[in-house]
Amino acid sequence: MDVADPALYEAHSFHPLFRELRASDPVHYCEQSQYGPYWAVTRYRDILAVDMNPRVFSSAAGGISIFDMPVHRDRSFINLDPPEHRAHRSTVTPVFSTENLAQMQLEVQERVGQILDRVPVGEPFDWVTGVANELPLQMLSTLFGIPEEDRYHMLYWTNVQVALIGGQDPGSEDRDKHPSFTTYFLDMLHRRASEKERKPDLVSHLIHGEQEISDEMYLNHLRLLMVGANDTTRTSIAGGLEAVIEQGLYADLRANRAWVPTAVNEMIRFVTPVVHQRRTATRDFELGGKTIRKGDKVVMFYVSGNRDEAAFTNPDRLVMDRTEPRILSFGSGIHHCIGFRIAKMQLQYMWEGMLDRFSGFELVDQPVRTRSNFVQGFQSMRVIARG
Repeated sequence: MDVADPALYEAHSFHPLFRELRASDPVHYCEQSQYGPYWAVTRYRDILAVDMNPRVFSSAAGGISIFDMPVHRDRSFINLDPPEHRAHRSTVTPVFSTENLAQMQLEVQERVGQILDRVPVGEPFDWVTGVANELPLQMLSTLFGIPEEDRYHMLYWTNVQVALIGGQDPGSEDRDKHPSFTTYFLDMLHRRASEKERKPDLVSHLIHGEQEISDEMYLNHLRLLMVGANDTTRTSIAGGLEAVIEQGLYADLRANRAWVPTAVNEMIRFVTPVVHQRRTATRDFELGGKTIRKGDKVVMFYVSGNRDEAAFTNPDRLVMDRTEPRILSFGSGIHHCIGFRIAKMQLQYMWEGMLDRFSGFELVDQPVRTRSNFVQGFQSMRVIARG
């Protein structure tokens, strides 16, 4: 059974397959796929066992995608193992500090208000392009220290990068409308290298950090941070609303506003924006009763672990006040998402703003999803907002 087929995610038809694997073959060896043979790890506890053991299950040996991307000499910190990983990750950690996030709160609230105030009431509206894309793109402008008018370049570059990570052809559509990612950020590197003081943005921290990095690693770090701060948040904004509408929970959430923080976490579990991450075994290891051999490709399917019946009660329902257990959506261990708090903050203010302004939403038609087994993206999702 090949649960890495991108068509499954475009059609949103993968959950029954994972349910079957969790019940009958939770550490499943897929011998033939377009990505070569791999182990599909589908249960919560087994995913944690892989994610928390970087010495046995390496990110550096083969990367984090089931697709074997070309190996660059200098990679981003998510593709590094200890001790190199910590040295590079610590360069940008201060940007996501509690102090910095506190300073961003007002900006996030203001941006949410401006975005939601433009939502038309009572007529079909594309929630993806009008709302879900907008907030993370605007916050990316702040995090990267780039002009806000350049934010749509970030959307294009993210889509290209996600396609490449998933082994898909990014295509050439709209390419002429956007500068090269490499050219744009190398120009920024050269312009800002002479700054005397480090500014509170990611580019500045990479340029002036204690860890010396090459131009290639600088670009790779930015690609990683761009995708992590953009695609996962916009997917959660769209997918969360879709799930709330389909399960008829908007009125309940509006009547119980204290649920919002846990409800946001629950939506991220339910949606699980990052489908999988891959590791490569550095030695023989027994997992779930199966012997994984040195060099084997081991793929953690977070979308399956977050629906594991052994970990979550009634996992196919949104439980707005759920407290069990920690979700897998942000990864675990040394590669736990560095920006998870700002993602949750954006989603919390977004939902508070929605509940303030709208009495409900309805789906006009089924969402159009991206063809990717790495990020569960949305191309469009038309809804009607009720005042």
